[in-house]
Amino acid sequence: MSAAHVAALVMVVAGTAIIVAACLAALVAADSYRRLHYATPISSLGGPLIAVGLAVDSGANLTTASILLPMALLFFSSPILSAAVAKTIALREERIEAGSPE
Repeated sequence: MSAAHVAALVMVVAGTAIIVAACLAALVAADSYRRLHYATPISSLGGPLIAVGLAVDSGANLTTASILLPMALLFFSSPILSAAVAKTIALREERIEAGSPE
């Protein structure tokens, strides 16, 4: 086992552990906002760790690009999508008015 393979394995295991923990926490969350909060580590920490671990293990080739590009798109679009979902939840629960900038 090379050092790169060990590092990749550690990153994949850590990312998987973060995702499993976030999923378990979301299962027992009391409301929609907390479930949405627990989904954040999946796209901001767990997924990138797994993607980087797979990229390190794969080496520099086209496969690495096909791993990192979708993960980068998810990483950068996830906060926007989370905000949109939170606003939709707030509108349905009538916590904010339609058309408000919040």
